[in-house]
Amino acid sequence: MARTTEVHLVHAKDSVALRPMTLEEAIKEAHFRDKDVFVFRDPSGKLFVLHRTRDGKMELIEAP
Repeated sequence: MARTTEVHLVHAKDSVALRPMTLEEAIKEAHFRDKDVFVFRDPSGKLFVLHRTRDGKMELIEAP
């Protein structure tokens, strides 16, 4: 039997970078804003998601 999880939609403008930034800048910004998820584009335009895991580490997800 598959487990389902209730999904909550949250509109959080402060979790999305408004300008392109390097990975280092995005990590600093996510920490500064105290966000577990932070979406940004790098200077070449690639889309990335930073995700803070339960143990406090940051995972980088590259969107296709």
